[in-house]
Amino acid sequence: MIDTTTFTKDALLELVQQQNFVGWVYSIDYEKALVITNDLWKNRVQGIPHNSFLVASAFNPNKYGDASETEKEVVLLRVMGTCKLPQDEDMIRTKIDNFQNQTDVFQSEGESDFDSITKNRLQFGGLECRVLGTFYMKSQELNLGSDIESFFISLRMSVYVPTGNALETIVNFVDPIRKERFTEDFKALGLQDEVYPFPIGTVRYTSTDRLHRAKEEDKVKFYIQPADFLARRTAVLGMTRTGKSNMIKQTVSVVKKVSDEHGLKIGQLIFDINGEYANANQQDAGSISALFGDSCVKYRMISTPGFMPLLNNFYEQIPEGLKTIAELLKEAHKDGAADIDTFVNMSFDKPDASEVGEMKRWKVKVALYKTLLKKAGYAYKGNFKVYFEANKQIRKQVNDVLNQQKSEDEESIDMDPKDGFAFADAEKWFLAARRANKSKTEFGLLKSSGGGNWLDTECIAMMNLLACANNNEAYIRGFRLLEIARDYHSPENSVEVCKEIYAHLADGKIVILDLSVGNAVLRERVSKNIANYIFTESMRTFTADKTPPNIVIYIEEAHNLLGKDMALTDTWPRLAKEGAKYKIALVYATQEVSSIHKNILANTENWFISHLNSDTEVRELAHFYDFSDFSESLLRSQDVGFTRVKTLSSPFVVPVQIDKFDPSSWTKKV
Repeated sequence: MIDTTTFTKDALLELVQQQNFVGWVYSIDYEKALVITNDLWKNRVQGIPHNSFLVASAFNPNKYGDASETEKEVVLLRVMGTCKLPQDEDMIRTKIDNFQNQTDVFQSEGESDFDSITKNRLQFGGLECRVLGTFYMKSQELNLGSDIESFFISLRMSVYVPTGNALETIVNFVDPIRKERFTEDFKALGLQDEVYPFPIGTVRYTSTDRLHRAKEEDKVKFYIQPADFLARRTAVLGMTRTGKSNMIKQTVSVVKKVSDEHGLKIGQLIFDINGEYANANQQDAGSISALFGDSCVKYRMISTPGFMPLLNNFYEQIPEGLKTIAELLKEAHKDGAADIDTFVNMSFDKPDASEVGEMKRWKVKVALYKTLLKKAGYAYKGNFKVYFEANKQIRKQVNDVLNQQKSEDEESIDMDPKDGFAFADAEKWFLAARRANKSKTEFGLLKSSGGGNWLDTECIAMMNLLACANNNEAYIRGFRLLEIARDYHSPENSVEVCKEIYAHLADGKIVILDLSVGNAVLRERVSKNIANYIFTESMRTFTADKTPPNIVIYIEEAHNLLGKDMALTDTWPRLAKEGAKYKIALVYATQEVSSIHKNILANTENWFISHLNSDTEVRELAHFYDFSDFSESLLRSQDVGFTRVKTLSSPFVVPVQIDKFDPSSWTKKV
């Protein structure tokens, strides 16, 4: 493994490989350089691919010590295309004349088409290159500026193709100041030992890689710095089947490796739209969940062996369930009736146990709410039973109503809620209590032991919904309106899902939400609720002057959640924009660059871009960093895993062939 954190004092000289000489710079300014090269020199280095790196220097490598301070620098170039030499028009005419004089398709043995001098001149051509920066030594360390400080027209600069160690140094270069920042960041997390970069692929310039990657030893590894992905935003962009999921699997594995090897808890949450991270498939030798076993927790919206239930149990997580029902009713514009308005604005905050009277009223309210849920068809696991207390006078008034309703051959009714009610009895009792509370008897309204009204407006509203009648006994749809959220309820869960998921993340687990099954609208809402909880909880921890847990969130099909028309105050854009402050990293994948919110794109630090089939998407991408250099390549090259990479540490974009995700490689120690 290369240690990109240290360089020898003559690292600058090592970038210039004399055997890889390919020409001279004949024109240069602050933005670009024009290079004259020759077919013979290009042949010696196995060609100069489009978008490949070149280095230019004015010093003689054999007399480095004699070079002036002005000359002791290496300019980094990227090949953008060809340029015309002044004599090109004459050379073209010479070629055409020769072709017109040919009598055969192929030359006969010993026959020469050009004389030696002409043939030599015909081999020269020009390359147009982008100036990417300048390497130089400072305090015995290799540094890279993102521009050139000056240029001299008369200076003779030789050009070389960097290969092997020189190329590996270039593509994996990290600025010394940033290296120090990495160390500080990790120390703040409690890590004293050094965290090394991880290889994720090899340098690849073009789709046709017959020559520059002919042998395994020709392939130069590209590394990523783990610190780049903590509390940062990462975009994985490209068409379907070009390696986006493979890149995400690599990232998950790298983060997990760092977490395990250094004892740093980093929770990872994967919104698995297609189920490929939670389940093995034909493309991979295994899945993320199979690879990391007990370190993974899987959730699904439907009951499945091996998966935790993703939906809340409305009977257990009462505030969350009520919130979901209320939001859906408001969205469906079902909140106009007085009883519905009261219902959606209810609160189930539990009073202190010392407040005996308030606690008794709360239990009545909870029992009535659960009865209403059961009436609305919300599934209940086991035997439904509710318990609460009512004083003797209330029980008498309610039982009187029940006895008035019974047939003559039935025994006298004397029901006490303290003994517990099954659903049928609970419904019967609450409807009788509603009638008793409205009856003009000598006792009037149902009264608590303290003399106040036993039923508050919220309980009366729920009773009206149960009876499908308002206070004037006019028909209302009542409990039928509450059926709107039944798909969001799971009778399997006993804890609040968002809180449980956050606890797993804080413990450094990989949480996979398998969203490949279930209703799409439901999937989006559940995902949003979970994201909102994570953001809010981490923000609350941060503002309480505590350290939030390290969390990395992965989103597939991100254009559905980070849309360009969303307000920045919405959950997903806010998480993407502000999450880094609360130690939440975001990795989002999509093929629609133009559909992602511009503010989120502008704040993205890490980029992994594969093939895009639309010039609209490529033009959008060209607004960021130096991706415009790769516009043609991105449209043309459809090779799986062929990716243009810009990370927080990388000063420029590097074209990389991402390694195929191999679960077996992550079971071995690095």
